[in-house]
Amino acid sequence: MTMNLKKIGQILHIGPNERAIGKVKIVPNLGATVYDHRKKPLGTVVDIFGPVKSPYVEIEVTGYNPKKVVNFPLYVSPNPRRFKKRRRK
Repeated sequence: MTMNLKKIGQILHIGPNERAIGKVKIVPNLGATVYDHRKKPLGTVVDIFGPVKSPYVEIEVTGYNPKKVVNFPLYVSPNPRRFKKRRRK
C-alpha cells in the first residue's frame, strides 16, 4: 500500500507530559495520525491551540523517544478514513 502524505508543519519542542508541540500550516483533525518523513506513524493529535492564522498542535508521541523528534517534519494523510453512518430504516 503506497501512502501519499501531505506536509503540514514541523515539531518545535517537547511540552508538558512529554508531548510534542508543532507549528502547522494546515490543521489536522483531532485524533488524526501524524507521520514522519519515512512514512512511519509518529503519534496522534490530542490538542489544537493558538491563533487561527498560525495554529499549533500537541502530539502524543508513540514509538519514538519524544526528545528525539524535535525539528521532525509533520505529515498527515490527505484522505483520512471516514466511517459511513448507518441509515435507520
